[in-house]
Amino acid sequence: MAALKGDVGKIMFHNAAGTEADISGLRNWSLSITKDTQETTVQGNTSKTFIGGLISGEGSATLIYDNAGNSDYLAFVEDVLTTGDAADALFELFPDSAASSKKFGFSGIITGAEYGATLGEIQEINITFQTSGAITSDI
Repeated sequence: MAALKGDVGKIMFHNAAGTEADISGLRNWSLSITKDTQETTVQGNTSKTFIGGLISGEGSATLIYDNAGNSDYLAFVEDVLTTGDAADALFELFPDSAASSKKFGFSGIITGAEYGATLGEIQEINITFQTSGAITSDI
């Protein structure tokens, strides 16, 4: 089994008005996928039983602030300002940028953007997002 270093991941993003593109300045990304469960235990059972239900996901990304960032970078960072968001932004998260077929894909909404500046540190933007609809995994 080959281990991957964390410095080879990437995000591709496409909002309704743009085209799919790599997001520059990426420091990290994460995606948490959860599945609801429903209890199916009936009288007479001695243990609880369950079935799987609806799936959802949420995640985050940290970018280095770039005041001269290209339009794709700005679309990703500023998508949080879209009101009435129809969850039409497309996300692709790659653990290894060299393996273009190994990815998570989904539609989603940018739900938060945290900006800040700290003396003596690189300025970063922390982005949060929520999946909407099916999540595909080719990992």
